[in-house]
Amino acid sequence: MNPQNAAARGAVAGGVLAGMLARVANDDEWRAWARQVAHAGHCARPVRVRGGAAVVDTGTGEVRAEWSSAGEPDGVLLLACGDRRAAVCPSCAETYRRDTWQLVAAGLRGRAPRLPGGVDAVPASVAGHPVVLATFTAPGFGAVHRASGEGPCRARVGPLVCGHAVRRWCDARHGPGDPLVGRPLCWDCYDYAGHVLWHAAVPELWRRTVIYLYRALARIGTERLGVPVTVRAVRTMLRVSYVKVAEYQRRGAIHLHAVIRLDGVDADAGEAVTAPPGWADAAALGAAIGEAARRVRVPLPNVGAHVGMVARWGGQLDVAPISDPARAAAYLAKYATKTAADTFAGLPARRLGRREITRIGRKVNNPHVMLLVLACVRLGERPECAGLRLAEHAHALGFRGHFATKSRWYSVTRATLGAVRRAWRTRGRDRAGPDPWADTGADIGADGQGDGGAVIVREWRYLGTGWARLGDADLAATLARDHAAAREFADLVTVSRRPEAPAPAGVRGD
Repeated sequence: MNPQNAAARGAVAGGVLAGMLARVANDDEWRAWARQVAHAGHCARPVRVRGGAAVVDTGTGEVRAEWSSAGEPDGVLLLACGDRRAAVCPSCAETYRRDTWQLVAAGLRGRAPRLPGGVDAVPASVAGHPVVLATFTAPGFGAVHRASGEGPCRARVGPLVCGHAVRRWCDARHGPGDPLVGRPLCWDCYDYAGHVLWHAAVPELWRRTVIYLYRALARIGTERLGVPVTVRAVRTMLRVSYVKVAEYQRRGAIHLHAVIRLDGVDADAGEAVTAPPGWADAAALGAAIGEAARRVRVPLPNVGAHVGMVARWGGQLDVAPISDPARAAAYLAKYATKTAADTFAGLPARRLGRREITRIGRKVNNPHVMLLVLACVRLGERPECAGLRLAEHAHALGFRGHFATKSRWYSVTRATLGAVRRAWRTRGRDRAGPDPWADTGADIGADGQGDGGAVIVREWRYLGTGWARLGDADLAATLARDHAAAREFADLVTVSRRPEAPAPAGVRGD
């Protein structure tokens, strides 16, 4: 090791240790700082602000209570960064995952927090609505090695070699952890441009899938009712509600897991979630999803050999009923915080600069993934692909959609979940206290921040993101590990008290 580098590392290590000792030297200041870390959700990169807030009576102008960061350690308030990506902030990602679980489960079995207006209420009757778990996969862009278990990876069928004199078969038996899984048999045959262009088309492909779903329901309604049913008529009778998450396969292709539910439409109360008509059952929903997935197409830019080509879903469509809402919610929630960086080690979770690609290539021990990144950069320079922003999303292999989305009427919103969490903190309830969902409407205003007769006036100044002092990150990481262990233990105790339930049908471990 270079002596200068060794000396620099030693100086940094000494500074970290000194910072940790200074932080824990005073017991009162340490406890106050630890409370700040806990209040920020044990965030790995908290936002530091300075200022204060006051609760002001709207009628009299009286200041009921006020708080300032001046009395806090370092004179700052720590706020959670709120990043959903586990590769960026595990603590905030865990909160996001648990919120996703609540969101998905509420749409499957109902949940009605009593917030003013009730617009986010989900009636318990949704448990009887037709609902399925559907998995939409990507088409093939070239033969890849796959986890085969007992049989061979690729059987010898047809020509033994491709046009590049590379064999088209593989008699190896790859395990799930084999690094060859997901990599092409022939690098030259693999359609890297088509792969990243398909990724860019996935958001539009999903939007059109929902449109085609209504068309398929109209056709099924015509068959079952014996009278012509138009798409406009179907939209006055039915509403397709869904929540979906995206997941990366080992070959680097996105596939979507979606919980899709059919609701009825009440002409007198358009915002109400009601039961659909009798002919629109789970079988009709499953058939409509299959028909829509087969028919939907999205034109791709005319680039090179991709002239007149379209994006479509792959042939492996999995549609199955849901028997256990909790398991289905957990299945979707675990993917809500994932990125390509979680699937492919070394790939960053943020946007890449052109100068970083060479450096990243040394960390990503997967040439297939790096070729996808380079395809994004190369195609991003073409005028035909200017609107796809491929270079900006090279870290996501060209995918520019949201990793977790829901339709408007499927379930509660994340804002509602945040308001309930704030109300719980305000009342100082711990895990052993009453259910925070049980009574949240008594003294929460329309914005979830006051009691209806008062407003909160804030004045903050942004100071920075991340830890300002050496050693704070290590201490906060230790507190985060202790908190995660305690929460995991509490979850195990809760699960052990529930009756055992089988995994939901249609949930696959891919």
